[in-house]
Amino acid sequence: MSTQGSDLVKVLIDGVSMVILGERAELIKNGYIYIENGVIKSFGAGKAPEEYQYPELLLSGSGRLLLKGFASGFTVLTLYPLRYKVDFVDWFLVKELLRSMRRSDMYYVAALSLAELVSSGVTEALVVDVYLDEVARAARDIGINVTLAPPLNCGLNDEQQLQELKLLLGRWQGQVEGVRAAIAVCNELKEKYVNVAKELGIALYAIDIEEEVEKVPKSPEIVLVNPRTAPERKAIYFGSMLRNWQKGSGLGIGVRASYSIREALKELIWMKKVDPLEALIAGTKTTSELIAYEDSSLIREGARSSIVVFNMSEPPGWPLPDTLDSAARAIIEGNLRIETVIVGDDIVLDKEGLLTVGYEVFKKAIKKVEEVYSSTLPPP
Repeated sequence: MSTQGSDLVKVLIDGVSMVILGERAELIKNGYIYIENGVIKSFGAGKAPEEYQYPELLLSGSGRLLLKGFASGFTVLTLYPLRYKVDFVDWFLVKELLRSMRRSDMYYVAALSLAELVSSGVTEALVVDVYLDEVARAARDIGINVTLAPPLNCGLNDEQQLQELKLLLGRWQGQVEGVRAAIAVCNELKEKYVNVAKELGIALYAIDIEEEVEKVPKSPEIVLVNPRTAPERKAIYFGSMLRNWQKGSGLGIGVRASYSIREALKELIWMKKVDPLEALIAGTKTTSELIAYEDSSLIREGARSSIVVFNMSEPPGWPLPDTLDSAARAIIEGNLRIETVIVGDDIVLDKEGLLTVGYEVFKKAIKKVEEVYSSTLPPP
């Protein structure tokens, strides 16, 4: 693996229970998963085959439950330091923050918010925000997969956002594993924005669009964000619009007090009376696919690893579930501790501690962010 100070490439987790969310969801008890160079080579019930029993890192899965990592289908990082004061995506407030925020400040904001995402089990996120070149740097350092979409027609400077897109395409897209580019458009899906996505071959995320869904073109790849209705269209919901969630849709964090998809899944279950297993699929596999991470959306042979391991060996969390439905309910509604997160060939989190970025970075980040945000308050 490429964790700091380590060149391990072969990892075996043995004796672990696993929730597998493929065409046929199942709970594997006392199984194994073998990862090599960030790719899942083998997994299944029982002991690992002889050829996989001599890894460079062996992790005990006793009392542990393993799941494909969570995904956030819409995330705003600039508002993270204000998440206890702001409960909706306010682009006007983002614009105000830009008056006092320098480009380099965004790295520290992103590092803090992405670290919280990883600590809550999120391994992929669509980030719609400003200074995304700095977000890409932070994502690489933290060890989380991101799709980065500059917001157009959202009340910010579109020219600056298009310049940011050029940076993403020139420095990151296709060159750094785990950083992908897209665009996001607010309110009105103008032809010029559609053409940008089409010419560049990237996805477009249409936020709160006013057009009737039937009139939205199906090419390029267009994902609707918080549509009022989305029959047979790809869609992602977050915030109060979770009330419109439909089966087959994804979901995101947006901005909320807890940057945790599990909290959003709880709301979905309570609000829409969704089955916990169906909600779990939405918060993992479905959302990963919608934000361009189909290659890590499932636990399957040949997939990029994107894994969360819960410690259920003792309270809180104990006992290990013995059915698929109880496992889904435990993950979403239980108070399970996330012990390990593996993304690609990085062990990002282990023993509940972040391994990729140290304390000194966070100490500096907190100081920087407090300086920038101290004079910025949300409107009354």
